[in-house]
Amino acid sequence: MRKIYILLLIFTIHDLAAQRKLPFFKIIPSVKTDIEKVASDYYDHFYNLKGEQIDETENTIEYRSKLLPQGALESTITQLKNLQNVYSWQAVMITTDDFNKAAEKYRELYRQLNGSTFIISGGKHYKLTGGYDSPDEARAFASSILEPDLEEKVLQRLKIEVALSYSLPDWSVKLLVYEKEADEDIRPSEYGTQESLH
Repeated sequence: MRKIYILLLIFTIHDLAAQRKLPFFKIIPSVKTDIEKVASDYYDHFYNLKGEQIDETENTIEYRSKLLPQGALESTITQLKNLQNVYSWQAVMITTDDFNKAAEKYRELYRQLNGSTFIISGGKHYKLTGGYDSPDEARAFASSILEPDLEEKVLQRLKIEVALSYSLPDWSVKLLVYEKEADEDIRPSEYGTQESLH
C-alpha cells in the first residue's frame, strides 16, 4: 500500500512540474465591443458618450469620453465649431519610445477590427474592411482606415481608423471614429461623370 502512495506522489509531482513548463498564453482583450458602442453612437454626435468639457479653442471643443476602451490611456470627443454637428472620437491606446512595441499594438488593433461585424441602431449588420498600411520606422505615420460594407451613402462616410504616429520622443497608437465625405462628393468633376471625359 505504501508503494502505491509513493507512486501517486511521484506522478502528482511530475504532473505539476510538467504543467509549469506549458507556455503561457496571453489573452489579448479585444476593443471590438467598445468600438462598436462608439460607432453606434456616432450619428447621435456621441451624445451618450460625451463627458465633461475639458478644452476649448477658437475652432474646437474637446470633451472627455465616458467610454475608455480596453487598455486605452485616454479617450476624447472633439467638436468642430465652424462645421455644424461634426464630431470625432479618439482613444490613445499606447505611447512608447519603442517603435516595435507601437507597431505590434497597431497591427494587433487592426487585426481585431478588420473583418469584424458590427450592428447599427436599425439592427443591420455590417462588416468593417480596409487595407493595412504597414508601419515603417523611417516614416513618422501609418494609418489603416476601415469602412462599413453597406450601400447606404450616409453609413459609407463612417470611418474607423487605426493610426500610428511619431512625435518626439514617442510613438503613439490611436483609434479614431469620424465621418469623411467621399472625395468625389467634396470635389466633383467639372464634367460630371467619368464617361463624359471620353
